Formats: sequence, C-alpha cells, structure tokens
Amino acid sequence: MVDKSLITSFNNIKGLDLNLLLTFEAVYLHRSVTKAAGILSISPPAVSQSLTKLREFFGDPLFVREGKGLVVTTTAENLHILLSEHLHTLLENLNNFSEKNIKSRFVIHSTPYAALRILPDIFSLTETNGINCELVHISSDPTYDNAEEILIYRKADIIFDTTSHYGFSIITEPFTTEKAVAICRQDHPRLQDKLTFENMKNEKSTFLNIKSNGLKQTQSDIENYFGERSFSFSSSSLHVNASIVERSDSVSFIPEWFARKFAKNYNVKILECDFTPQPVTIYMTYNKASLKNNNFVKLLKIIKECKDTL
Repeated sequence: MVDKSLITSFNNIKGLDLNLLLTFEAVYLHRSVTKAAGILSISPPAVSQSLTKLREFFGDPLFVREGKGLVVTTTAENLHILLSEHLHTLLENLNNFSEKNIKSRFVIHSTPYAALRILPDIFSLTETNGINCELVHISSDPTYDNAEEILIYRKADIIFDTTSHYGFSIITEPFTTEKAVAICRQDHPRLQDKLTFENMKNEKSTFLNIKSNGLKQTQSDIENYFGERSFSFSSSSLHVNASIVERSDSVSFIPEWFARKFAKNYNVKILECDFTPQPVTIYMTYNKASLKNNNFVKLLKIIKECKDTL
C-alpha cells in the first residue's frame, strides 16, 4: 500500500537535496566549514556551496561568522533540534544495515546430482563458520537452462554444471571431476565382478538421459569402447536408474561417488572394467560482481575448502 502522506512530504520538499542536511549538521556540530569538510570527506568549497543552497531554501543565513568561528541563528538552532530527534536514529540504523547483520540469501543452480554431491558439505561448513546466510538450491536442467542468462538476470548466484561458461562478467572454474563406473545387481546371473567387452554384448543397459556436453563425452567414450549397446530403460535420474538396475539384469554407468554411497541401499555392485572413460568435470560459475559482497566471499572460500575434500 502506498503511503500518501509520504508522497505528499516528498512533493513539499522536492526542492531540497536531503544530503544538504548532513552538511548542515556537520557544520552545526563543529562550527567550522573546514572541520565539516574533513568529516564528510569533501572539500571546504563544496561545504560552502551546500550552505548557500540551504540559506536560499530556508531564507536565512543559518551561520554567521564571528571571529574565527561560526555562530548559529535561531532558524539554524530550531532546525538542529528538529533534525537531532530523528537523524541520530537514522544514521545508527544505516550503520547497522551491513552485511554483518543482514542475512544474505544465495541461490545455487545445479543438477540434483551435483547438489547431492556438493551442497551438504558446503552447508555444514557455513553453519560451523557462522556465516549469516541462507542457501537455496534450485534444480537445473542443462537441456533447457541457459547458465549465462541465469547469472545475468540474477536468478542464481552460483551454478554447478558440466559446462564451462565464458564472459567478461562471469568467472568459471573447475570444481571437481566425476569418474563413471559400471554397476549391476548383486545377484546378477552372468556378471560377477568384471564387465568386459565380450560379456557386454549379452547385456542390456540403462541410459542416463541428461544432455550436457561433459556427460556426452563420457557416454561417447563408453559407446566407442563397447560398441552400440542395447538400452532397456532411460531416465534423467540416477536414483531411478539405480532402482531399475536393482530389479533387473541391466547394466548402468553412474558416477563412482554415487555408486559407492548408495550401492548397499540399492543392492547393486560396482563392476571392474577393461577401460576407464574420460571423467566428467563439474564447473562452478558465478558473477564477478558478487565478489563485492563480503558474505559471498566467505561462502566462496568455504566452497573452495570443500573442493579439496570431495
């Protein structure tokens, strides 16, 4: 709801630059143009110009020179009394309105897997280090989401994905790499501990249907080694693919970290392979402008600490 009285006050005082009132208070308190200029970090002529504008607005000299100092007029005394009732409180509130006291909210775009892999450690360290922030995760889809657009329009502060992005206003850096491993169910009738070129010919596969450039290279490596595979199921979810493998004779290639963490949950086993596909790199991308935010810089430091432990 619009405060009509506030709008009326704006209209009534629109001829006055409110910054001049700070200059007035500085001169009133120090009774010196030079000292006021030093406090405000401006030049004495700038203070004098401000006083000229105030005198014209109030129709009063406000300060009269007497000897080496300034004497205030009755109008200036009344103006100070009026301002001092509220200006001190306003300045205190503005001084307290800082990143130390205001909770920051940072939005992180990433695929569900990258979030599962990376965010728990990051969140834990933000709590341990007492960073006053809220982390918000939004699942992204490399097929539809444009990372550059997300950052430009500030839909997110950080993006984790398998594509490196380049631009004058953004920073992209490798964060971690993910090695793919083959899995099958524990009681698979034909596969014991190893997946070879020969026995792969007799098996069906699940397909991780995520169209990211980094993942495509790994999928291409697997295809080039094993030849054209027979797919029985596809999903964009690692959890769904693992569930299918658990209840079928299908083979699936998934990230090694995911396989080791959830193998027991899904009753699957990791198979040794004759070859190692090219690892997938997960990149971190963020706006250069975000580095002006102290809480963001603290968060970034924590994220880079996590990078060394993943």
